[in-house]
Amino acid sequence: MARKLTAPLILVVVAFLASAGAGRGQMLQRLTVEAFVLSADTMQPQVDEPFHVVVTLHVRERVSAINNLQLPMLAQLELLGDERQTVTDPRGTQYREVVTVVVHAAGRFTIAPATLQAIDARDGKPKQWFTNDLPLSVRSSPTRIASGVAAGLFSQIARILAALIWLALLVGAALLAIFLLRRRAPVAPVPAPVAEPVSYQRVLSDAQRRRHIIEDALLVLRAERTRSAAVRVRAAVWRVIGAPEGETLGDVLRRPGCSEGPLRDLLVALERSAFTYDEDLAAAVEDACAALERYAESLT
Repeated sequence: MARKLTAPLILVVVAFLASAGAGRGQMLQRLTVEAFVLSADTMQPQVDEPFHVVVTLHVRERVSAINNLQLPMLAQLELLGDERQTVTDPRGTQYREVVTVVVHAAGRFTIAPATLQAIDARDGKPKQWFTNDLPLSVRSSPTRIASGVAAGLFSQIARILAALIWLALLVGAALLAIFLLRRRAPVAPVPAPVAEPVSYQRVLSDAQRRRHIIEDALLVLRAERTRSAAVRVRAAVWRVIGAPEGETLGDVLRRPGCSEGPLRDLLVALERSAFTYDEDLAAAVEDACAALERYAESLT
């Protein structure tokens, strides 16, 4: 009988420690983080041309590998490959990961920070570190710009030709009317009303912006059903609701609006998918995807 009760008791203890933040610390490396930076070889990449996003970490300890380092979500980029390098010297360890990516649309966007979970060797507490954000301004390549200019010129020429044809038709119609009604006073043709140009401006509400982020997170978790992806999505949702670094699930659920409805279900499901045991990971990730989808629908 005691052997049958061992597994359930262990699960209860693990769940309690995960909610209190103590269970994670037992599996984390003890590190002294001196530098943690996210950079790129160009801040103005061109459309459809590969460039590199670089994560650099320096710790005082001499270790052979860095665990629990999560790259940022790169949903707006196409990943072409990555290269990792860990170098140890008397001053500590430097970890460098270079990710080759390509973007297919011009515009401005920001890559979210990379994260590292470890025990801070200075005070012995488990913590999470973040790199800087990485704002990028994507430009069209000269070939694409030239194609756009050529297309614009062709469109303008087509419009001018269409206007000339209409003008010729109007002149012909006017001459015909004058010829048929030469004894009557010519009647000036009534010009067709010109529609005023309409300006459209799309303003994203806070709920729409939040839904876009949740939908991006859902795409990432469906594509990469791993614990590391679940941890990244959990951190992204924490930032969306304004939860600061270091808050536990219990802290977040005490925030206004977080203790009920689809948002509460989502927070609990993400906590489970990030810290559950391996045999339960697949089911936990599936539940987290479903919770993300329900929460996105509630934001419409």
